Amino acid sequence: MSTGLDRRSPRPAATIVVARPAPPGLEILLLQRPGAARFGAGAYAFPGGAIDGDDASAVWESRLPPVGERTACAAALRELFEETGIVPACAGPVDSGRLAAARQALLANQTSFSRIAERMKLDFSAAGIVYFARWITPMNLALRFDTRFFLLAADEQIGPVSLSPEHDAALWTTPAAALRRFAAGELPMLFPTVRTIERLAGLGSPTAALEALRDVRVEPVLVKLAASVGEKEARSLAPGDPGYDEIS
Repeated sequence: MSTGLDRRSPRPAATIVVARPAPPGLEILLLQRPGAARFGAGAYAFPGGAIDGDDASAVWESRLPPVGERTACAAALRELFEETGIVPACAGPVDSGRLAAARQALLANQTSFSRIAERMKLDFSAAGIVYFARWITPMNLALRFDTRFFLLAADEQIGPVSLSPEHDAALWTTPAAALRRFAAGELPMLFPTVRTIERLAGLGSPTAALEALRDVRVEPVLVKLAASVGEKEARSLAPGDPGYDEIS
């Protein structure tokens, strides 16, 4: 994830929640950022990163589901592929060996995701993907992102995670377990990650999550920070949280 940001303007970004079936409902994929990362150091988050120019390629006009925010959707799938080696189920067969080689070339900046899609005829238009949220980093932080959130409903056969050097660990977890570990201080997560997992808790399957989020109206959410006496860190607040409207 590139972080060449301006203090005033958040950089457009995209992230994707990968959900697969698992008793008693679903599991989601979280990746741990390195402890030395400039943004979200050591935190677990969904695969994602900044949008780049190739994500707006005309190649994606017919290869993505009609979920809106096409450029961001392409970016989310590119980041998922770069960081984990995972791609959604395609309309046609995919050679896993060629795909792995293409990923290495992409990570080495020797090719682009759109070129890979063209050469390998990757078509994600029938994939179970929805666009359901948009979170904006607080205005007083040096590194800021305006991030579109997508959900991918995967099946049990989703490929294994092959981490890029950008992350330290990968974790499949139920939403309930992730929230318990976060509350116990065992699983550091960013504020939008926690709020997203709270929305998924209790849903019975990836398909149920897809349907629950399919028709939501996406409004940008600007996170604000509230400093309180005696607290080591400022608390993150979203619209509707007590005290949010009092913060300028």
